[in-house]
Amino acid sequence: MELGKAIESRRSIRSFNDKVLDKNIIVDILNHAILAPSAKNRQPWYFVVIQNPDLRKEIGDSLYTKMGDVSKITSNVIKDCQALVLVYADIEDMIMDTVSVGACIENLILRATDLEVASLWIGFILHIEQELKEKLQIDKKLVSAVALGYPLEKPNKRPRKSLEEVSRWYL
Repeated sequence: MELGKAIESRRSIRSFNDKVLDKNIIVDILNHAILAPSAKNRQPWYFVVIQNPDLRKEIGDSLYTKMGDVSKITSNVIKDCQALVLVYADIEDMIMDTVSVGACIENLILRATDLEVASLWIGFILHIEQELKEKLQIDKKLVSAVALGYPLEKPNKRPRKSLEEVSRWYL
């Protein structure tokens, strides 16, 4: 798929089937993610990939216990996806390293789309950062998570603001 098509067809997926997501596909996705630009070429990203269904269930349940019904859909996504990628960073410069990791995550979800793998960028995961830090014994800053798998749904394109609404030009 060409890049423009991947950008246009990417959707946030919240319902996954049970088709196995091969480790080699995840490796391919992550290898493209780490090609993202980063401030001072620091490449601050670090991934923890969780394919183990019992551990994903535990993480989903932990999120639901902490957040309640507001996180029910996201908790189920974590349990039902085929891989949960926790995205961490070595933070030196909070703003620039976080922006760099955001670029990396964008590459990740666009490469997944290119390979017809569905994704959901998960911010709610930050509510259980401390629990994950203790459970996984990781001493990095959790930035976000991405659920990966094969979709059970095909959502329509969501409305977008026009370029005129989000830009100002000085010619």
